[in-house]
Amino acid sequence: MRTTYRVLAYLIAVGVAVQAATIAYALFGLGRWIQDGGVLDKATMESEGAGFDGVIGFAIHGINGEMVIPALALILLVVSFFAKVPRGVMWAGVIVGLIIVQVALGIVSSAVPGLGLLHGLNALLLFAAAIAATRLKDTGRHRREAAEPSSDRTSAV
Repeated sequence: MRTTYRVLAYLIAVGVAVQAATIAYALFGLGRWIQDGGVLDKATMESEGAGFDGVIGFAIHGINGEMVIPALALILLVVSFFAKVPRGVMWAGVIVGLIIVQVALGIVSSAVPGLGLLHGLNALLLFAAAIAATRLKDTGRHRREAAEPSSDRTSAV
């Protein structure tokens, strides 16, 4: 279970990296398209759609951020209760909390673009938390406690 915990945490970190890459791909493609004379407005999006390199980045960013990463985080939280990784439940909870904030900021930032700054900052915090969760080590004390039966440790005289 410890390996499963670590793999899930790595997958979340990779998912955050994919988020950064796909949104950059989409925005750079959109910028190039506009520089080449493309026009982006509501009518274009609703009628024919914007056909530019990188448009798929928006879809991947949305699906990955609203479905894939949250699902991985929920699985990580469940696994954390069984993995017996020191502070594993705490870090899984932190990751779930950051993802809730991240999704909320992503949704609200459409109406309040300034919150997009917090969306980007929170993504960095989420990435750091996921990496921290991959680096949790069994201290040895937990291994000894699990191996030794609990007993009263009084010295016999």
